[in-house]
Amino acid sequence: MSKNPVARYTAAIRRMLTMLSVKKSEMALLIAQVFLLALFEGIGIGLLYPVLSYIENPGDLSGANSAIWTALLSAAAMLGITISLTSLLIMAFVPILLRQVVYFVNAWYVATVQQRAITRMRSRAFTAIVHGDLSFVVTEGEGELVGLLATQVSRAGQAILQFVRLIASSLIIMMYVAILFLLQPQLTLIAVVAMAAIAVIVRGNMTRSRTYGKEAAVLGNRAITAISERLGALRLIKMRAQEDREAERVTSLVRELEVSLVRIAVGRAAVEITVDPALMLAVFAIIFTGVTYFGVTLASLGIFLFVLLRLNAATKDFNVGRQTLWANYDSLLLVVDATKRAEKSRSIRSGATTFTGLKDRISLDAVSFSYGDRAESELVLRDVSLDIERGSMTAFVGSSGAGKSTLVDLIPRLRDATSGVVTFDGTPVTEFELRSLRRKIGFMTQDALMFADTIRTNLLFGLEREVTEAEIDEALEAAYCGFARELPEGLETDIGDRGVRLSGGQRQRLALARVLLEDPDILILDEPTSALDSESEQFIQKALLKLHGIKTVIVIAHRLSTVQHADQVLVLENGVIVERGTHDDLLELDGSYRRLFELQIYG
Repeated sequence: MSKNPVARYTAAIRRMLTMLSVKKSEMALLIAQVFLLALFEGIGIGLLYPVLSYIENPGDLSGANSAIWTALLSAAAMLGITISLTSLLIMAFVPILLRQVVYFVNAWYVATVQQRAITRMRSRAFTAIVHGDLSFVVTEGEGELVGLLATQVSRAGQAILQFVRLIASSLIIMMYVAILFLLQPQLTLIAVVAMAAIAVIVRGNMTRSRTYGKEAAVLGNRAITAISERLGALRLIKMRAQEDREAERVTSLVRELEVSLVRIAVGRAAVEITVDPALMLAVFAIIFTGVTYFGVTLASLGIFLFVLLRLNAATKDFNVGRQTLWANYDSLLLVVDATKRAEKSRSIRSGATTFTGLKDRISLDAVSFSYGDRAESELVLRDVSLDIERGSMTAFVGSSGAGKSTLVDLIPRLRDATSGVVTFDGTPVTEFELRSLRRKIGFMTQDALMFADTIRTNLLFGLEREVTEAEIDEALEAAYCGFARELPEGLETDIGDRGVRLSGGQRQRLALARVLLEDPDILILDEPTSALDSESEQFIQKALLKLHGIKTVIVIAHRLSTVQHADQVLVLENGVIVERGTHDDLLELDGSYRRLFELQIYG
């Protein structure tokens, strides 16, 4: 990589333009608006010179030989305007008024482009995450991704805004320099050298701002993750009496973030206190030089100083904008890099064959699975072979970490086997079109996933067909959800964040009703009763018994009472099937299953 600071700066700006996904047409219109803004401001301020010159020498145009006067007289002659103080003031005011109109339009359009870019960035990141492989979310962490989509995208939006403002400041600075050059070329050279020297002085602050900005981005994500995790574990925190400790832990993270943000603010203030005195020193030097060596007139000096002070303000805005831009630059990098990782994680590709339903059986033949590029010894599943017949109930049992959830994830292709093959009626699962396959498989986990919406909305989530009230009632009855109709607002009851206004058993039964409304061929239940009370467990077991022989049911069971009626029970240990048979067969075998059963019965 080049060590040239200019080359690095140019490369960073080029990369930023690419990352922001701002359309060329949007950028062209922004630049055009900013150009008009600078042009009208330049014309308006430039016309103050003839006004001051006319006041200094009323009616005397003999000395009007500057470039500004020449252009003004030509325009007045073309428009048939008589030069007077009134006409000069009007001509100076019109471009200032037009400048304000353009400023308003530009402010609206900058906000529009910024919010569009933020929306595109957030939408692209979320789309990449939901389309990426399940392993990506597991690896990155839900809290990190929430922080990314909320905090970091907002900070990236500030980078967008500052970038646009830097373009505006740059054009205005160039316009001011052009006006100054027309007024006094020699003094302008002094001003430009002073501006360049100031830019070099504050460059070190830009580097520190980039460092602090990166630190703030990381700490911001860490704080959001910690807050999200602890709100989700509030019951555990209270039951373990850890409120003070966890509050202190989050407070510590937030204070670290506070220190980082204060450093950024101090850096911004450092630019202010460095630039202002340096600019004023340059102004004083120009006054002394202009009066002592170049004998400039009062009008020339007055307008020169007025423009120079405006230039100083624009230069300060430019340097503060640079500092703010680099302080937020790493948030932009975090969002873009995470989005790219999510997009790259999408290794599960859809096949071409439409899945119309299971006719005979699901088979796993010598299937192994590992996360990433782990060694053979770290396989989660190892050489698993089994058949699941249509209409049967198959149960997987075993201790935590045995590979049960990973195994059932292979069936709807939430994960793909590292080796071996999964087939439906002899066709490899990878050949099926993903959407048609997954819509024929109902999936229910031990944590009933509910949205902060009504019962009806949750029941109908993802359905692509019209559902009658009779069908809803049938699904509610099959899942023992009679309580839903008995609520004061019935199915229109808002159940709160993640269904918090319902009990765990009610949420689980509603999740089962939602699956039944989808009418899938295959039903996968991942520990559906492990967190339920005895009454709710009985309801779920009754519902499963009704489905036995009608649907192909696959159950991961922690409570072995759930699997007593299964056609086959498979016991996993360390990713290997060590026992298989019916509940009674495995009890007689006096092996791993019997030990698990006795442990639950006798403790």
